Amino acid sequence: MKSSVPLIPPYGGTLVDRTVDAGSLSRSVATGAPAIKLAHDAAIHLGNLAVGCYSPLQGFMTEEIYQSVIADGLCAPGLNWTIPILLHVETEIFAKVKPGEALVLQNANGVAVATLNVESAFSIAPDAYCKSVYGTTSKTHPGVQDLLGKPPTCLGGTVSVAMEIMPKFRYLSTPAVARAWVEAKQAATCVAFSTRNICHLGHEYLHNTALESADALCISIITGAQVKGSFLPDVIFDTYEYLLGNHYPEDRVLLNNLRLPPIYGGPKEAFLQATMMQNYGFTDFIVGRDHAGIGDFYSKYASQKIFEMLTSLDIGIRPISEPRFCKVCNKITTERGCRHDGTDVRTLNGRDVRRYLMENRFAELDSILRPELSNLLTRMFEENLAPGSTELCMRERRKLLYE
Repeated sequence: MKSSVPLIPPYGGTLVDRTVDAGSLSRSVATGAPAIKLAHDAAIHLGNLAVGCYSPLQGFMTEEIYQSVIADGLCAPGLNWTIPILLHVETEIFAKVKPGEALVLQNANGVAVATLNVESAFSIAPDAYCKSVYGTTSKTHPGVQDLLGKPPTCLGGTVSVAMEIMPKFRYLSTPAVARAWVEAKQAATCVAFSTRNICHLGHEYLHNTALESADALCISIITGAQVKGSFLPDVIFDTYEYLLGNHYPEDRVLLNNLRLPPIYGGPKEAFLQATMMQNYGFTDFIVGRDHAGIGDFYSKYASQKIFEMLTSLDIGIRPISEPRFCKVCNKITTERGCRHDGTDVRTLNGRDVRRYLMENRFAELDSILRPELSNLLTRMFEENLAPGSTELCMRERRKLLYE
C-alpha cells in the first residue's frame, strides 16, 4: 500500500469551513434580524469564504483587517493579503446594524443563504483603496470605476453559510474536494493554471509543459465577471471537455470553476489567485504574461514580480514567458525560447478568437486554436449546437458571448 503524499497546508495552516445546514440558518433568520440582498460580487465572495477558498479569512473583513491589508499588505501577522474582501452596504442598512448584531444575507431572489455576525462597521476611503489595490486612481481603470459605484460603508464579521441553498455552477468544486482529488491521485506536484478564456495554442503549450514536470494539472476557469463580449462559461467548459476527453492524459487533469468577480487587479489579483490555489491543495501556480491585468496599467510581467516581494505563500510560482507562434521556427515558443520577434512572431490570445468569430473569419482561427477545437467552436457559432451535444437543434443561434 502506497504511503499518502503530504498535502500543501492551507494558507494560515487551517482550511476554514463556515458552512451550516439550512435548518440552523432558518432558526437564525427566525430571530427577525435585518436582511440585505447580496450584490453579484458579494455573493461570489460569500461562497468563497464559506468553503475556505479565502482561508484564513472567516468572513468579510473588519476595519482592522481591511486597514492592515491596505497599509501593510497583511491579513494577519506574517500572512500577506492583497485584495480586500468587503461587504459594501447602503447607508440605510449601515445605520441600522451595530456591532454585536446579526445581519441576514439573501440571494438575488430574496432567499436567506447566510448570516453575518457583525463585528465592525466602517467606511473606506476610495482613493486609498484604489492606490493600494490598483496602483492608480484613474477612472479609466475598470476596477476603480467599479469601486466608485459601490457605497463606501461596509460591515465586517464572520459568516455562516448554508451552501446547500447557494447557487450551483458547472464544475464548481471546493478546496476540500480538490484536496481529496490530489490526495487520491497521489500527486506530489499538482500545477494550477487559471484562465477566463478559450484554450488557445499558447495555453496548450503551458499545459503540456506542466504535465511534463508534474504529477497532475488543474485547469481553473475563472467565471463570475460577466463582461460584455467575453465567452460564456458553458462555451469555455464545452471546449475544455473536448480537450480533456480526446487529447489530454486521462486522470491527470482536473477541471475547476474558480468563482471570482471582475477585479482587474493585475499583480494584486494574481496573488489572491495563488492564495486560493494553495487552499485548493495545488503545489504550483503558473503566472504568465499580464496575469489578471487590464490595458497598460501594469507592466508585462508585474504579476510575476509581486511574488518576489510577498513571500508568505507555500505554493510554488512558475513564472512563464509569453507563448507565441514563431513563423521562423514554425512552432510555439517563448521570448526566452527563441531569438525571433516583431513580424516573425504571432501573439496568441482570446481577444483574437472572439474577433475572428464575430467577423466570420473562421479560417484564421486555425492560427490560434487546435484545428479540431476551431471546428467545434465554429459549429457552435454557426449551427446552433446545443451545450454538451453533438446534435443540432432548431432554435435561435447559440449565444457564445456575454451581450
